[in-house]
Amino acid sequence: MSSYLLLCLRIYCLAYLLFKVFLNSLAHANVITIKTPPPRSSFDVSHDYHIKLLSHALTYSAPKQSIEFVQSVPMSQGRAEAELIKGKSLDVYWFGTNTEIEQKLRAIKIPTTRGLIGFRKLLINKDLKSKFDHVTSLDDLKVFIACQGAHWPDTKILTRAGIAVTTSTSYENLFRMTSLGRCDYFPRGYHDAINELQIRKESYPSLMSYQRILLHYPFAVYFFTNKEKSNLANLIESGLIKMANNGEILKLMKSHPLTQSIFPIKSETKSLYLPINNPYIDEVNVENNQYWFTPDDFDINRP
Repeated sequence: MSSYLLLCLRIYCLAYLLFKVFLNSLAHANVITIKTPPPRSSFDVSHDYHIKLLSHALTYSAPKQSIEFVQSVPMSQGRAEAELIKGKSLDVYWFGTNTEIEQKLRAIKIPTTRGLIGFRKLLINKDLKSKFDHVTSLDDLKVFIACQGAHWPDTKILTRAGIAVTTSTSYENLFRMTSLGRCDYFPRGYHDAINELQIRKESYPSLMSYQRILLHYPFAVYFFTNKEKSNLANLIESGLIKMANNGEILKLMKSHPLTQSIFPIKSETKSLYLPINNPYIDEVNVENNQYWFTPDDFDINRP
């Protein structure tokens, strides 16, 4: 082969390699990679809901880019907050909000389930039903001990209201503690109670959802990011606002296993409504029915 042809071949190979590098970089430029937590357990349908919500929101705000979710290692909420602050092993997480968390992280203040998590049903041991039947006020409820996650904002809310709380860092262990009588009840989001019991009925046959009481405090699950990741936070926020305004969040709630069983909300027997204050949340317009459920959406009896 002549030196000229050899030179041409080398130039061609170099050009081809550069073109491949260009195409590869172009492909990666159109991919948003997001590090998220894994499911808390094999029963965690909330994880699937929030990944779908996050994916839909980014489809609205970044329609020309594909989304790739990468799961981190399992971790408690306390560690997840720390990892988000570091901004390396996690890009986004979702959990109940409070003012302390919002000082450390960027909160996307669109409730992921329209504040439904602030309306609390009680998981109890069936043996305690007759005792809960005598509850007619918040003071009556204070006789009992609640189970909650050690790092959950709810724990401080309930404690501040004068409710006795025992905690665990393990989400799954809270069901076991309630079943064994180490606490008297486990307050769960309105949508959580039915699903959580259904998928654990063989593991904890002694547990039941107590329908007669509806505990409520203004509360929401938000998506959170590191404060430095404003581009990602803005994309999520923009997409969620569009979904809230066009009814897509409510549509997802009505179709997803996490929440679909509660609809229509007013189909249940009236519950005793026990509201408590939440001093750990920034002022929010919880009466904005575009983003939030309100007490009037439920069948309730006020004491």
